[in-house]
Amino acid sequence: MNTRAIDLCLKLNQAQATLTLRLDEELGTLHGISLSDFIVLHSLARAEGGRLPVSGLVRPLGVQQSAVVRQLIPLEKTGHISRDREPAEDGKRYVTIRPSARRVLHEALSTAEMVCTEALWDLAPGDLPRLESALSAIGAGDMHAGAGAETREAAAAYL
Repeated sequence: MNTRAIDLCLKLNQAQATLTLRLDEELGTLHGISLSDFIVLHSLARAEGGRLPVSGLVRPLGVQQSAVVRQLIPLEKTGHISRDREPAEDGKRYVTIRPSARRVLHEALSTAEMVCTEALWDLAPGDLPRLESALSAIGAGDMHAGAGAETREAAAAYL
């Protein structure tokens, strides 16, 4: 059994949990939204026309579509988003960010930036591009993308 790989993944999960708790605390205290709310609003704000199908929020939130729908209810009640009642021509139901949410998101971005900058503060600047690349590969589910034989051998030797 490769316990080093398990330990590394558990450390990655702990780092994510720590960052989630900190962002939830700061965003909730200062802006009245959770990290999950922030992710929804940020995803919508970056989408063309401020609009995404509900299914387009599954991956950013890391939950099943039914959980996304439950999460959208309070955002809709507070006027941050609107949801299509009927499927669009493509058969999907869409969610749209509303102007009030854009203001909340604009203010929350500086808070999120501060927390994220503090989280990365102790890392060497030269390590950040490799960390970003590794996390992107893991997040995409394509952990071997761009990894040549030399990289795979080095990882196997480490683990």
